[in-house]
Amino acid sequence: MPEKQRATLICLLLALVTLAIYWPATHFDFINYDDPDYVIYNSPIQHGLNRTSLAWAFKTNHASNWHPLTWISHIADVSLSGLDPGRHHLTNILFHTANAVLVFLVLWQLTGAQWRSALVAALFAWHPLHVESVAWISERKDVLSAFFWLLTLSAYGRYAKGSKIQYALALFFFACGLLSKPMIVTLPFVLLLMDFWPLRRRLFLLEKAPFFVLSVIVCAITVHAQQATHSVVSSAVLPLSQRLANALISAALYLGKTVWPVNLALPYPYSHPWNFWQAAAAGILLLGISALAVARRRTQPFLLVGWLWFLGTLAPVIGLVQVGLQFMADRYTYLPLLGIFIMAAWTLPQEWDRWPRPGFVFGAVIAGVLLFLAAGTENQLAYWRNSVTLFSHTVAVTSGNILAEYNLGEALARQGDEAQAITHYERAIAIHPNPVEAQYNSQPQAHYNLGLLFLGEQHWQQAAEQFRACLRHDPRLAGAHENLGAALMKLGQTNEARTELQIARRLNRTN
Repeated sequence: MPEKQRATLICLLLALVTLAIYWPATHFDFINYDDPDYVIYNSPIQHGLNRTSLAWAFKTNHASNWHPLTWISHIADVSLSGLDPGRHHLTNILFHTANAVLVFLVLWQLTGAQWRSALVAALFAWHPLHVESVAWISERKDVLSAFFWLLTLSAYGRYAKGSKIQYALALFFFACGLLSKPMIVTLPFVLLLMDFWPLRRRLFLLEKAPFFVLSVIVCAITVHAQQATHSVVSSAVLPLSQRLANALISAALYLGKTVWPVNLALPYPYSHPWNFWQAAAAGILLLGISALAVARRRTQPFLLVGWLWFLGTLAPVIGLVQVGLQFMADRYTYLPLLGIFIMAAWTLPQEWDRWPRPGFVFGAVIAGVLLFLAAGTENQLAYWRNSVTLFSHTVAVTSGNILAEYNLGEALARQGDEAQAITHYERAIAIHPNPVEAQYNSQPQAHYNLGLLFLGEQHWQQAAEQFRACLRHDPRLAGAHENLGAALMKLGQTNEARTELQIARRLNRTN
C-alpha cells in the first residue's frame, strides 16, 4: 500500500477510535469543581461573543489564570450551545481527536517513521491519564494549548527543512498556545531538543530568542495573576525541601501511572510532610533513567530527547511553585507523556514491523497494550458522568481528601440525598487539613452547607453550631450571620439572634 494512502487510513483509524471511546461524554453533566466558576455561573462567558466579552477574556485573572483563547473558546461554546454540557464536552473531544491525528502527522513529518509515529499517537489518544484533560470541561485549556503546540512543531519542522515563512507561523501558533495555557512556556526548549533529534541540525539559540521572549512575558503575566488572587502557597507554608521532595515523588508516580494507570483521582490530596526515603527512592529512579539516556545519547538520541521532553514540560507544574492543593494531577501529563511514548516507540527493534516475524509478535503485544489502555480509558471516563460518580470514585481510591468529600456532599445535596450529603460534609470537617490544604480549605463551606441542611430539617441547635463553626473561619460572611440569627430566633435566643442579624445587615451594606 502506498505510504500516503496508509497514512490516510491511520488518521481515520485514530480519529474514529478516539471518537468512539470518548463519545459517551457528550451525555455527561458539568461537574461541581471549577465548571461553575469557568462556565455555569461565569457572567461574562454567558453574554456570548461580543466586544465586551472579548476584552474581558484578555484582561481577566479570573480563576487565577490568564488564558484569553481558552476563555474565548468557552464564550463561543455558550454562544452556540448555551449551557448544554454535552456540546461543551464535544468541543473537548474534537480537540483531543485532532491532537491525536496531529501527533501522528507531526512525528511522521519530523522523523519519517510512519508506524512508530502512529504508535505514539495511539498511546497519546487512548491513555487513561488523559481522561481528565478531555472529560473535564474546565480543562479545555489542555486540549486547546496542545493543539497549538503540535501546530508549532509542524511549522518549525518545515522551517528547519528550508521553508522560511514557516518560522512566522511557528511563532504565531506558539503565541496562540500561550494564550490557551501558560504551561507550554517550555516549548522553546523542546524545539532545541528537536534540533538534536530527529532534525539533527545545529542548536541555533538565536532563532529561538523570540520564542523565549514570549515565554518570559507570559510567565510574568501568570505569576502576577496567581499572586493577585493569592493562589501561590508561600515558602513559610511549604518549605523548599518539601517542594523538592514533591517534585521527585510526583514525577516517579507519573511514570508508575503511565505503566499501570489505576486509582486515578481528582484531586490527589497533598501528603505533608513526605518521607525522606520516598523522595530518595524517587530521586534514584529519575537519576538512573537520566544517566541511561545520557549514556545512549549517540546511539539512541531519542531516549535523551524523550526523557528531557517529559521532565522539561512537567517543570512548570511539578510543585516547585505550588499552586493549588493537589500534589500531582493527571491533567499535567497531557503533553509530557509524549516524551515517554516517543522513548517507548523508538526503543522497539529496527525490524519490529517486518512480517510475518517479528512483526506478528510485536503487533500482538502492541495491540494488547492499546486494548488495555483503551479499556482503562473507557472505564475511567465513566466516572466523569457527573459529580456524584466522580467524587464517589475519588473518595474510594484516596484517603483524607477534604475537597472530594465536600464536593461529593454538595453533589448529593443537589440530588436531594440529604442524609448522605450530611455524612460526607461531616467527613470533610473531621479531616485535619495539612498546611497546604488549609489555604484552600473547603471546611468552612462544609459547615455552612451543613447548617443550611439542618435549618431545612428544623434542627435549630445543630444548625446554629454549624454556622458558628463557619464564622470561626470567616467572621465576615454575612450569610452565616443571617442564618445563625434565624436559628437562634427559633431557639428563643432573641437578643443574640438580633445581634447576628444586625451584623449581617452591616456586612451586606459594606460588601
